[in-house]
Amino acid sequence: MRILLVQPTTKYPNRKPLRSKTRWLLGITLPYLAGLTPKGIQVDVADDRLAPIPYHRDYDLVGITCTCATAERAYEIAAEFRQRGRQVVMGGFNVALHPEEALEHCDAVVVGEAESVWAEVIEDARVKRLKPRYQASEFHDLAGLPRPRLELMDYRNYRVKIVPTQTSRGCPYHCAFCEVPIVYGHTYRRRPLGDVIEEIKANVRITGLKNIYFIDDNLTGHRDYAKELFQALMPLGLKWSCLWTINTARDEDLLDLAKKSGCNHVNIGIENVCPESIFSIDKVQNPVAEYEWLLGRLRQKGIFYSLNFMFGLDGDHKELFAETLAFLQRVKAPMAFFNVATPRRGTPMWDQLNQEGRVHNPDAEKYLGMVCNFFPKHMTPDECEAGVWDCFQKFYSFPSIFRRLLMPPTGYIFQGLPSNLFFHWSASRKIDPVDFY
Repeated sequence: MRILLVQPTTKYPNRKPLRSKTRWLLGITLPYLAGLTPKGIQVDVADDRLAPIPYHRDYDLVGITCTCATAERAYEIAAEFRQRGRQVVMGGFNVALHPEEALEHCDAVVVGEAESVWAEVIEDARVKRLKPRYQASEFHDLAGLPRPRLELMDYRNYRVKIVPTQTSRGCPYHCAFCEVPIVYGHTYRRRPLGDVIEEIKANVRITGLKNIYFIDDNLTGHRDYAKELFQALMPLGLKWSCLWTINTARDEDLLDLAKKSGCNHVNIGIENVCPESIFSIDKVQNPVAEYEWLLGRLRQKGIFYSLNFMFGLDGDHKELFAETLAFLQRVKAPMAFFNVATPRRGTPMWDQLNQEGRVHNPDAEKYLGMVCNFFPKHMTPDECEAGVWDCFQKFYSFPSIFRRLLMPPTGYIFQGLPSNLFFHWSASRKIDPVDFY
């Protein structure tokens, strides 16, 4: 039996699918599904961004992972394979949120986590009796997860040579805009620490790389677990990156352990500098009045960071774009990402906006965060989109880069300057830098 696992690329309305010679990072989904596949089955992988899809090959099953941002392209790929008589199954966050929509484009869907149903999907495909829907009866306890088959991936296709690793699923917080709590049933589960460390050691042996990133939505959601993890990483001599929340910086002991264990970069969903807007999305873990102090702690510890912002929230006025840039200059933030708030169907934010009749372009939830699919309270959708691009272009302008990283020189120069220059190139052409991830 031979199966193909496909990662679609992004596609914007009336434009061709986005192509590039490289991606920024290797994702975990394809190698993990390959690791989950029973032995004896040939597994091929295809990244639609990097190379043409092998439609001509004879596969018993084609599995397509589907995010909200890649849904349109995923449906096109599924249609082409089905036209050629191939069986197609789809999974991923978009499918978990919209299974009935996805079923219009494929033979079967996996809703939610795949561990307890993937072998059944493959066996049913073997005898050509796929059921329309596969869904686990309960969430996995994350013990004994298979190792992602990174050996199937060509690291020459990725700019940053780094190994994806997972320690937990879900998040202890319930932000109104976020689909993570919806998909994971408001659970926050952690893998056995020994499993994580053994997987990391195996991946280091296989890839020869000692640079890893944790794909967890919130690595420090359980502080004691995070501290144990960092202590276990210390003897391994690794560099690592992750996502965590701004309030993590309150715990000085945790920051010290993170730095000693090889913390190389943290990405933080700071979202907004307006307290009213933070309140409107139930982001209780983000104390706006303490942002500068908490980010100063990261600088003091020598921890490189990037910040995520979203605009169009209920407290946002047009002046907020300039206020955000001024804040970033004050703290000399080394990196930042700017987005239009994009509520997904099924989230509390979507439900509220929809009930208020403010969603004007429902399909725009499938785009990356540069399209405003609702009416903000204090600006037009066009003004919101223009403000986001203005932030990108001004933050990554040469004068801004110089002030933030070089005047005077900071400890972030060597790590931050290459990415800042690349994002300058991208923003000046109105290409969302996230597209390259």
